[in-house]
Amino acid sequence: MRKLAATGAMALGLAMLPLTAAHAGSTWLVGIKASKVQVVAGKKVVFTGKVRPHGAAAGDKVVLQEKFRPGKPWADQKKVRVQQDGSYRVSDTPSSNFTHAYRVVMPATSKHSKGISPTVKVKVYGWTHLVDLISVNGQGMDTGTVNINGKAYKNSVFSRYSGTTHVEYNVNHDCTKLQAVFGISDLSSTGGQADFMRAAVYSEGGQSFIVTHSTAVKGTVSRIQPTLSPGAVVTTHKNLVDKVVTEHGVAELRGRTIRQRALALIAIAAPPFRDGLRAAARALAYL
Repeated sequence: MRKLAATGAMALGLAMLPLTAAHAGSTWLVGIKASKVQVVAGKKVVFTGKVRPHGAAAGDKVVLQEKFRPGKPWADQKKVRVQQDGSYRVSDTPSSNFTHAYRVVMPATSKHSKGISPTVKVKVYGWTHLVDLISVNGQGMDTGTVNINGKAYKNSVFSRYSGTTHVEYNVNHDCTKLQAVFGISDLSSTGGQADFMRAAVYSEGGQSFIVTHSTAVKGTVSRIQPTLSPGAVVTTHKNLVDKVVTEHGVAELRGRTIRQRALALIAIAAPPFRDGLRAAARALAYL
C-alpha cells in the first residue's frame, strides 16, 4: 500500500513540473526566401517565409539577422510580427558592396525550441563611373555625354573615329549593367551596341568587332556556343555581326553562310571545346 502511494505522488510531481524550452515538444521550423540575390547598394531586399507550427507562432516576433563578414557574429537587424497563417515579411536595405548573409530566427518559447532558417546570401554591387577612375592610357578616348539614337548618356567613355564609324567602350550602367549572366537570366538593359554596329555596316569601309575571351569561369565554360540558352536575350542579329575576335583569332562572319559562320567561330573557340562544338554543329545540321 505504501508503494502505491509513493508511486502516485511521484507521477503527480512530474506532471506539475513547468515545461521549459529545454523540455519543449518541438522546434520552430522557419523558412526564408529573398526577393533578390543580387542588388545594387541602397536598394531594398524583402525576405518572406513561414514559421511552423503557424498557430502557435501567430502574434510572436521573428528576428532578421545579418552577418557582414565570414567569421563575424550574427547581428540583429529587425523584428516583425508573425501573421495568423505563420507568414512574415521583413526587409533590409544593404549599403555595402559585398556578399551579405541573412537568416531569420524564431526565439524559444515555453513550448518550442528556438528555430533558425537556412542562410541566404545577397550580392550587393556598388557603381563607380569609369570617368571617375584614373586611366592607364587615355589616348584617343573621350569622356562625357554621348548621344545614341536620340538618347543622351552621361558619364560615358568613348572613342570616335573618322566619318560615322564608332567604337563604343562604355555607356554607363543606365545602358549596360556590366554584368555577365549565364543561363536563362538576363539583367542587362538596352544599350547602343546595335546602333554602333549598324553605323559600321552602313559606313564606307566600316567594320565592327565583337571582342571577347574564348572562355569564362576560369576556363570551364566556352563563350562560343552552338545555341543560346533558353530565354537568353539577343542584342545583335546575325546580319549585323561582322567580326568576332578572341585570343585565338578573328572570325569574319559578314556575308557568309551558316556553315561558314559555324566553322569560323569554332576556329576561334578554345581548343578543348572545339570537338564538342563540331559535334553539336553536325547534330544541328550546320555542318
